[in-house]
Amino acid sequence: MPDTEVILIRHGETEWNVAKRFQGHKDSDLTENGKQQVEALGTRFQDEDLDQLYSSDLLRTQKTAKPVSLGTGCQVELDVRLREKNLGIFEGLNVPEIQEQHPEAYKAFREGGARYRIESGESTLDHLVRALGFLEEIPQKHEGQKVGIVTHGGFIRVILKNSLGMSQDTPTRFTIPNTSIHRIVWKKDQWIVSSMGDVSHLNGFSKT
Repeated sequence: MPDTEVILIRHGETEWNVAKRFQGHKDSDLTENGKQQVEALGTRFQDEDLDQLYSSDLLRTQKTAKPVSLGTGCQVELDVRLREKNLGIFEGLNVPEIQEQHPEAYKAFREGGARYRIESGESTLDHLVRALGFLEEIPQKHEGQKVGIVTHGGFIRVILKNSLGMSQDTPTRFTIPNTSIHRIVWKKDQWIVSSMGDVSHLNGFSKT
């Protein structure tokens, strides 16, 4: 079976990223900086031959996917399985607000590991199952092709850890900046990480 490559792309910077609010399935708009990031991303992808482009259906990813679509000529297909982890009662709040409003839940969240399911939300393992359910379809539907996926930091994190053979409870010692690009390749019935954290399209990029 020829190799199938998946390019995982995190959305641009949002207002809640800057305010350090938990987003999950709720949304906030791209900042002016984020809008510039995604324009740079779109220019970068003018030199990338994609066969298919998928995106989470949340606003921040759709706005990030649009310049990639224009750059590559690929239409965007939305899929709810590409959403961020559902953060339930924490969504829209920052850490001090969560500690004040949900102190016991926050303590359990910090100490409970990948199996801890946030009230009205998901556990990290729930998120991994959802993410793998989407990815397992890709080698069959797009054998030998290059597929772009515009998604979220949490989605990329669980997939990279799983592909690297790491437990989801292992501390994350890699970064997933806004609009960063991460590549995985399907080889011999497993995903292999080929590159991580590429933000070369932001070289020379200055915040406004």
